[in-house]
Amino acid sequence: MKLDDILLYSIIFILLLVSIIVLSVVISNSFRKSRSLRKLRDWFDKIPGNGNGSEFEDFLEVFFSKSGWKVERPTNTTNTADFGVDLVLDGKIAVQAKNYTKDISNDAVQEVFSGNEYWKKRGFPRLKYAVVISTSSFTKAAIKQAEATGVILKDGDDIKAALNRGLSKSWIFKKKEDL
Repeated sequence: MKLDDILLYSIIFILLLVSIIVLSVVISNSFRKSRSLRKLRDWFDKIPGNGNGSEFEDFLEVFFSKSGWKVERPTNTTNTADFGVDLVLDGKIAVQAKNYTKDISNDAVQEVFSGNEYWKKRGFPRLKYAVVISTSSFTKAAIKQAEATGVILKDGDDIKAALNRGLSKSWIFKKKEDL
């Protein structure tokens, strides 16, 4: 065997080995993400209507963190007045979480809209958007008021779709440029 042949076979072997390692890492990451989504889906299936608002907030905190958002709570404890904002995403999105079985009224829209303004002056000056996320759906009045005020509404079906499709920051917005 010539030296050129040995060198060629060595290069092919190294490339093959590197390809196998890269493929293994990709498959491992994919499996880990899939398992993480399955855990989130299982968790979400237990939440709707269980009467535990704190658990839904905890779920959303993990949901958004895994979607790539920096998640903050405007208050230190759940017993402190949050003025309609349960979570803040990347310092620019105020989130009101509602764990109900009945449709969410326009009160939630009003709360997050005014809470957004409140927290903008008290620690989150970059707040630009307000979102109500519910385990159920919304009344016609809530939808109408949200359209008029620019509040974004996401319901339980939207959450399930995101958990089935895969998590991303763009889930909240209809247009990519809002990110």
